[in-house]
This record gives sequence, structure tokens and C-alpha cells, in this order.
Amino acid sequence: MTTMELKSLKMDLVEELLSLNDKEMLNRVKNYLKRLKKMEAEKEEEEITKEEVLAGIDAGLKEVKLSMEGLSLIHI
Repeated sequence: MTTMELKSLKMDLVEELLSLNDKEMLNRVKNYLKRLKKMEAEKEEEEITKEEVLAGIDAGLKEVKLSMEGLSLIHI
């Protein structure tokens, strides 16, 4: 999504919010947005970064290599 499209979408949302005249409805929308932001923040915390994945793969490969070297030394 381009910056212009994002700004347009935000403006549409603002217009919708400004058209609401019910305090309860506004509070419900506000609380819903807070929950969405919290869920997104938690999701980001749970995601593994590319560097973490690569480090895990590297460690696993080193472990396999060491175990294979240990096995080949036993068979000699």
C-alpha cells in the first residue's frame, strides 16, 4: 500500500468516526482499536526474526556436523 493510499484510508476512517454521535458507540470503537493494537503488538513479539531463524539453523547444522564427526571417529 502506498503512502497516499494509507493516508486516504486514514482520512476515510476519521470521517466515519466524526460522523458518529453516540458516546457508547465511540467508546466501543475506541476499545476495539486498543484491543487490535495490543493484539498486533503481541503478534510482533511472538514472531521470530530472520536472524533468529538463521542462527537456529546454523547451530543445528554445527551440532549435526559435530555428531557426524564423532560417529566417523568411532568407526575408524
